[in-house]
Amino acid sequence: TTHKPAMSSNIVFDDSTKRVWVVNQDNNSVSVFNAATNARLAEIPVGSGPRTLAVAPNGNVWVANKHAATISVINPATFAVVQTRSLPFASQPFGIAFAPTGGFAFVTLEASGTLLKLDAVTGATVANLAVGRNPRQVSVNADGTTVYVSRFITPPLPGEHTALVQPGTAGGEVLRVAAASMT
Repeated sequence: TTHKPAMSSNIVFDDSTKRVWVVNQDNNSVSVFNAATNARLAEIPVGSGPRTLAVAPNGNVWVANKHAATISVINPATFAVVQTRSLPFASQPFGIAFAPTGGFAFVTLEASGTLLKLDAVTGATVANLAVGRNPRQVSVNADGTTVYVSRFITPPLPGEHTALVQPGTAGGEVLRVAAASMT
């Protein structure tokens, strides 16, 4: 079986159900659409400030709620939130992606500069890693061995406050994390 890489996004197509799931950031909800007919099937209230979502291996949809510091778990059959998982207070979860193999979810906590590794079934924290300031998006390679974390705000470039910006290695960052060891 060939796996596809996974990435955090505010819109997800679930190939198994032929549905499109969309985060409604300004309405604290998630909408789900039938991809064949474009009909909206439901709008589901979730935690405050939803930002990204991902389909778990069991088909549930997990939503990272930035302002509530929670993950809402939606049952795709009933369109109901079946569980709300609390994260550290004011941690601002943003990106969420499931490893294509291995049974783990990876979540970035923007305020605390942390990458969480969660059990894809229980939601329990398996490991965490300090990744520095402003992590937002997260992606996982096809074999689940490497996690990539990007920053929303990168450190300033040399000369950025002048007319002579000096591009180089001090600019934008994508961190590469070994999924198994979280290093």
